[in-house]
Amino acid sequence: MTLRFSARKGLSLSELLVGMVILGVVGMALTRIMVSQARYFDHQKTSNMARNVSRGPLNRVVSDLRMVEAEGGVTDASSTSITARVPYAIGVVCAKVSGATHISLLPVDSAMYAALGYSGYAWRNGEGKYQYRMTSTTSSALSAGVLQNCTDVSIGNLTADLAKVVAITPPLTDSADVGTPVFLLREIRYSFKASTALPGTTGLYRKVIATDEEEELSAPYSNDAKFRFYIKSSTTAVDAPPGDLSTLRGIEMNMTGQSEVVPRQGVSTQKAPFVTAVFFKNRLN
Repeated sequence: MTLRFSARKGLSLSELLVGMVILGVVGMALTRIMVSQARYFDHQKTSNMARNVSRGPLNRVVSDLRMVEAEGGVTDASSTSITARVPYAIGVVCAKVSGATHISLLPVDSAMYAALGYSGYAWRNGEGKYQYRMTSTTSSALSAGVLQNCTDVSIGNLTADLAKVVAITPPLTDSADVGTPVFLLREIRYSFKASTALPGTTGLYRKVIATDEEEELSAPYSNDAKFRFYIKSSTTAVDAPPGDLSTLRGIEMNMTGQSEVVPRQGVSTQKAPFVTAVFFKNRLN
């Protein structure tokens, strides 16, 4: 006897229902994984945004403040603002000629030297302390000097390595003899205040006092971003600056950044705590 079988066509209703249930379970699992991963990457993204707020301007802030001289380098300070006399070129006295002091400068970064904002100069007296002359009070001027005035007293100049001879007026006092260390400076203010790039948040600003030019370095920062102060030999920073700024020996910077947006299903912006400190050089105590 011959048996004949017919080819099966399609699925039964029960098989279709079982397949749809399995597909739904797998789909829900995949959806949960994708949502979880998206949320994780969003948190990572906002955390990186918060960290980059303080990382961006850090080198610029530290490179300025670490050069500040210990006594007389800071002229104004508060929890939200620091005004400092920042050296950008250093040299030695060659001669005093025709109402000007000629100085042989050591090699200096050309871009830093060419930047606007010359504010004055300072020289080291016999007691090892720096005395300042600022453009706002003495009409100090900076111009090209005469190399011969330096070679006459056996002070060379490394012109091939971006060194220079400059003349400053008014001339230094009689106590500043040949070989006296001198540096040129810019007066710079760093401050935390309302951001213009991201309204409603706090930004970090850098202002060149001589040119009155101000730029916002980065934003947003948390509301507790601020400066704190190391006084004399204390190893603990305090919130209030000293009444006598010549006793200031270092600055602690709370540069806690925050993200611009709230991550998915978050309740607030992400914060990246960041605290660093800069201690001044040339301290005698």
